[in-house]
Amino acid sequence: MKKILIIGLIALIAVGCNQSSPSPAKKYIEWRSDNEIADAMAMKGLFHFVNIEREIAYTYFKGSLDYDSTLFGSHVILAWLTPKGDERKMHQNKARELVKNKNETSKLFVSLFDVPLGEGVRARRHELWSKMHEIEPDGGFIHWYYALTKPTPEERISELEILLAKENHTLGTGHILNNLGYINYAVGNKSKAKSYFDEYIKLYPTGSNPYDSMGEYYYNEKDYDNSLVYYNKSVELFPGSSSGVNMIKEMDKSGEPSGPHTSKEWQIWAYSSAAPSYIAENATILDPTMAVLREGNNGWTCLPANPRGMSDSEKGWKDPHEAMPVCADGESMKWMQGYMGGTSPQMDRDGFMWMLHGDMGEDNTKPMVMAKSDAEDPNEWIESGPHLMFMPKDPTTIDGHTTNFNTGAPYVMWAGSPYRHLMIPVNGYYQYQPKQ
Repeated sequence: MKKILIIGLIALIAVGCNQSSPSPAKKYIEWRSDNEIADAMAMKGLFHFVNIEREIAYTYFKGSLDYDSTLFGSHVILAWLTPKGDERKMHQNKARELVKNKNETSKLFVSLFDVPLGEGVRARRHELWSKMHEIEPDGGFIHWYYALTKPTPEERISELEILLAKENHTLGTGHILNNLGYINYAVGNKSKAKSYFDEYIKLYPTGSNPYDSMGEYYYNEKDYDNSLVYYNKSVELFPGSSSGVNMIKEMDKSGEPSGPHTSKEWQIWAYSSAAPSYIAENATILDPTMAVLREGNNGWTCLPANPRGMSDSEKGWKDPHEAMPVCADGESMKWMQGYMGGTSPQMDRDGFMWMLHGDMGEDNTKPMVMAKSDAEDPNEWIESGPHLMFMPKDPTTIDGHTTNFNTGAPYVMWAGSPYRHLMIPVNGYYQYQPKQ
């Protein structure tokens, strides 16, 4: 039975990876083994490695060494996958020893161990991958890391697109699509990112990682229902996926109710979670009509604050981000009353207001602008992620702060108006609009 399984594995690699032995004239990293079983396992491990299915990759690379202990490439990847300690050192030392009689590309590959960490590490690694790419421009794995270590996201996208357009991909193209999805999302090209993740799923429907990536896409969009569907599919395909299992636990911990978004339970969760839990748990919660959903006792009030209203009144808010909920103390509620009434806020002291679900976008120079297309200067439009707001009794006290929202530091919104306040970004602030 064991022999049958091994023969099947070799056949699977030959079909699934379209792998053939490289020409002797080529100067690829010398991953390969004369032992067919070890070779098949190493190539299968590499396939799962580039597809971020690291637990599976680890098993295949370990197995490859059982059949051929001279595979320096397997030791390199195992060192990358192993936590700091004696085991990692062992793999590093083995790789250094075994690569001595290999080609220059292979030696440069192992020399990545010697790149100092810290500031500038990407550039230092790119220098080595550039040398490898120059020696062997047809090496798919080399070209992939050459692209990923380029200085800017735009350069990475451009180089990955060049790699994607090549033919005869030994490892397939799924991992390239995956990277293009993540990098495009990071620079704000969300629709393009989703199209790459969709294509990744179609190309590799039996893999765990394509669904994990789409699950993360929806999680970042705060569409937890869809996120959970994809993470569950990821774990169904590979129950050992630590990423999928952990994200499912994280969403269970978030406490979002599974019912309709018009329900009292969902609204209480969505509006109250605009503030830290130690405030939210005892705050008063109001619905869009200002009716009380839950009485509180700590002086804080949480309510939806999107003046545009719901995109679908029958189904309710699409997600908490669309609702733009705020959790405000008593003084900030006075500020809101003045703002909504078009009068100068009358406050007894400074106030604070939390918006951990962010907002749908504001003109930083002028209140009540509902769309970026209506802003006098589109560059002053900011769709905020999680933040805290400082609402001053005397607005002149914050006039010395910057109005630049691209630095990550606190900044003034609506400078010069009686409604100016201090925006204080917290973790995740630029998830909807990258810093310029």
